[in-house]
Amino acid sequence: MNDSPVFVHHRPVARDLPLTGDGFDAASVRAQLADADPRTLLMSLTHITRDASYLERFAAVCDPANAETGAEPAADEIRDLLAGVLTSHTPTEHGPLSNEFFQQMASAYVYEPVDEEFIPLLLDQCGFTKLEPAAAAPTDPAATPAATPVESPRSPADMHVVVIGAGLSGICAGVKLGEAGYSYRIYDRNKDVGGTWLTNTYPGVGVDTPSHFYSYSFEVNPDWPEFYSKGEYVLDYLRRCTDGYGVRDRITFETEVVSCTYHDAEARWAVTTRGPDGTEQTEWADAVVSAIGVFQGPIRPDLPGLADFAGTVVHTAEWDNSLDLTGRRVAMMGTGASAMQVGPAIVDDVAALTVFQRTPSWIMPPRKDDLTVPPGTQWAMRHVPYYGEWFRFFTYWFASDGNFVRVVVDPDWHMPEVSVSQKSEDLRQWLLAYAREALADRPDLLAKAIPDYPPFGKRILRDSHWYRMLKRDHVELITDTITHITPNGVATADGRETAADVLILATGYQVLPMLDKIAITGRDGTALTDVWGTDDPRAHLGTTVPGFPNLFVLAGPNSAPNHGAGVNILAESQIHYVIGCLDLLRERGARSIEPRQDVHDAYNAEVDEALEGRVWSHPSVSSYYRNSTGRVVVSCPWRLVDYWTMLRHPDPAEYVFR
Repeated sequence: MNDSPVFVHHRPVARDLPLTGDGFDAASVRAQLADADPRTLLMSLTHITRDASYLERFAAVCDPANAETGAEPAADEIRDLLAGVLTSHTPTEHGPLSNEFFQQMASAYVYEPVDEEFIPLLLDQCGFTKLEPAAAAPTDPAATPAATPVESPRSPADMHVVVIGAGLSGICAGVKLGEAGYSYRIYDRNKDVGGTWLTNTYPGVGVDTPSHFYSYSFEVNPDWPEFYSKGEYVLDYLRRCTDGYGVRDRITFETEVVSCTYHDAEARWAVTTRGPDGTEQTEWADAVVSAIGVFQGPIRPDLPGLADFAGTVVHTAEWDNSLDLTGRRVAMMGTGASAMQVGPAIVDDVAALTVFQRTPSWIMPPRKDDLTVPPGTQWAMRHVPYYGEWFRFFTYWFASDGNFVRVVVDPDWHMPEVSVSQKSEDLRQWLLAYAREALADRPDLLAKAIPDYPPFGKRILRDSHWYRMLKRDHVELITDTITHITPNGVATADGRETAADVLILATGYQVLPMLDKIAITGRDGTALTDVWGTDDPRAHLGTTVPGFPNLFVLAGPNSAPNHGAGVNILAESQIHYVIGCLDLLRERGARSIEPRQDVHDAYNAEVDEALEGRVWSHPSVSSYYRNSTGRVVVSCPWRLVDYWTMLRHPDPAEYVFR
């Protein structure tokens, strides 16, 4: 039997049963299960008992055809059976689910085949692997590439890693480096952890990925109050993880990393930081991990007269929480993700809201109007073994690689101007139907709201009552080009001036040049900016760069999963790879590891070729995914399962060790 892992948030397992104490009698437990999802309850029942017959017996609850009714008689029977199990079950030491049994359960749950290739990823990313870890498999020497003999390889504690950034990726790096035994120090320019979730405080800020997946697989959170939670709850979760895993003690706040310089003789990085008082200090690091992320600060439009505007100008990334918009005339520039949340959040307060749109976004319907997690579901998350992990699987499955077919270009497709394949067109028609229904009484708005590029060409947004907002009497959508800003408002190409007291710049974030805010100098004095230029970053597997030993870039070039899921899976996958590289380094008694140039070049040639067949390269698409030449530099061309698999184990043959 494995030692029980320790979690910040309690995660119930079968050995916790039976439930005892006040409020845990069978009748009370049955009442709590009344508004929990019966499909997920079926998975918990089957997982606890290991009785596969339940899957066939209650298949009706998982059938999408019964989504409205929930197959109530069967659902009630599941609740009755599970209430009995929860209050009387005698724990049996089953160990973790076999891959075959998990596959059978997963396929039944989503009512479609879950292929074998997905199982390792799902077990890992849905939280099962750490919840009930399997015993370590014996090593097969024949399957392990021979390493250079080392008399006494370095201990992880003897290697020091500097991590830049304490957002979601940086915190994850700290947790995993600590678990692996490495010494590390995280630097962040802010006063607290959270990254974008700390600095973005605009009205309505929140996730558009399901909360129950937008979190760490090793720390499944049962306490999300909403299915798509507001930013304050995400920040609170990240703070709890930081403190619970002891990461905060390894973070230096209000400190910027100014430069990272690799010294060949020492095979180490000299990392120079600047503290809040302006004092600069330098420390040595065996490796550097950039966890800065893709977005590197707000983009402010270069509009004549902006500096002379008499009212208030605020960017969504630099929101002034003291700003009172009550009764104000507001002009908002942009219709992307931030605008989609800000607009509906402020519309009831303002006297007038004018939205200036350059390009419309494809918009998905909301899951439902009320996104509050029902009390019974929260109770199940906290007390029913495996409910949280299975629910996480469900949210992931329908927002991940199932979308990939919709971004792949069919070269023989007969409507290439508006979509890239039949699946792409099916999605377009679904999104069109939603827009037409929502704006049926406003054909003037409908004409402005429909994009002329294929779905997924840019980020698809989830409706947070955007269409409803546009129809309000005091809201106007303007698509004429902005020519300049006047002291009193916004002037457009049609000669009109729109009066405003406040300008909201929902104009996005700087993506390129990547990592240019830090002077990074690699082997032989080569600057990273000289290798990447202003907007052509490339890396092996989106993570390592030739000539920059022991440097690892999280959310690096061509690693973003722009067809689904979230940055959390990217962060965990890349950090797993980074630690694999550090382990290789130690085991070989080497001081540095960097990718071979030919391997790097071959991989990037594959990436470019694959991206030519993805929607992000469509000629009608202009987005932050692409550089000035049109090359896609942000998006990953592979399925999530493919990229996750690539990052499981670094191949020593792809690297140079010194």
